Amino acid sequence: MTKTNKFSLVAEAQLDGRLFLTQALAHGDTFGGIPRERADTLYQNIAAIAHKLITMKTTDLSDQSGLRTQIQTAFTLTSLGLEYGSKGDLDKAVRLLCKNRVVKFFQIGNTLTEKLLDSARQLLQHGVILPPDRDEVGVLGTTYTDLETEGIQIYTQAEQEFLKALLTYRTTIRSPQITIRDTDVPRALIHLAEANMIDQQLACIENRCHYVKALPLDNLFALDPPLSILPNPIEHLTLGLIVNLVLYRQVDFQLDDDTRLDFYELAYVDGEIRQSLRQQLLDWIAQYLEQAHQSEPVKTYAVSYWDDCLRMEGEKVSAK
Repeated sequence: MTKTNKFSLVAEAQLDGRLFLTQALAHGDTFGGIPRERADTLYQNIAAIAHKLITMKTTDLSDQSGLRTQIQTAFTLTSLGLEYGSKGDLDKAVRLLCKNRVVKFFQIGNTLTEKLLDSARQLLQHGVILPPDRDEVGVLGTTYTDLETEGIQIYTQAEQEFLKALLTYRTTIRSPQITIRDTDVPRALIHLAEANMIDQQLACIENRCHYVKALPLDNLFALDPPLSILPNPIEHLTLGLIVNLVLYRQVDFQLDDDTRLDFYELAYVDGEIRQSLRQQLLDWIAQYLEQAHQSEPVKTYAVSYWDDCLRMEGEKVSAK
């Protein structure tokens, strides 16, 4: 693709009407807050940012889809930075646009999202329990696919889709969840509220990683069936621990159909966990993590995670 075509793609690109930046420009135009000359300069500066982003991140200039993605990313990051700086106030946003170089808002938006993307990369790389013969150092340079086949994923398949979508400035969720079980079709990250929601979701997955890695995992790869073949291995691991605590008062993760049935009969009434038993279990994991010197957010999340696992088991009991 020629340089001229690259520039024409930027010139032809339309600002998404959902972007806060678009709304601020329209607000300024409607109420005369942004002079025509200033508005033209703003568009030119945003185009310059898009050109720079294309130069930095696109190797194939014939890939029009990739180019358009970088152009929209420039618009999105600038919009997020403006929304952050103005706290979502359109009047303030107009004043900021008139007084500041637009690249400043791009830099703010880039900083905000890069933190999210970095967290996603770290979770994809390290959110896996490795076999005893593999260590963190040995994994450097290993692909995500290799990790999936060799280790036990701490994130669910739906969470993996969420993390990978985030690397392209998209999201698959509409609200934070203790565990992501289902996802939407990936959609562009548009608003600051979505970035905040994503940050909360990343914290949930990160706290789960800390919770799991604080458990005594010595014999994890000797379990039958192997956790690595299960769709939600950490939920299965947690339920195994709960069942063994209730039935045998011991820390173990092995779980089979017979012990699971014994647990159902003892712990549930009409699909609801006995409240006294529920509280004992939640207190146990909180105290365990306290002794393991885990942070308050990790303890709080783990308690919620156990509660969610117990609730999900209750739904399975009721369905039988």
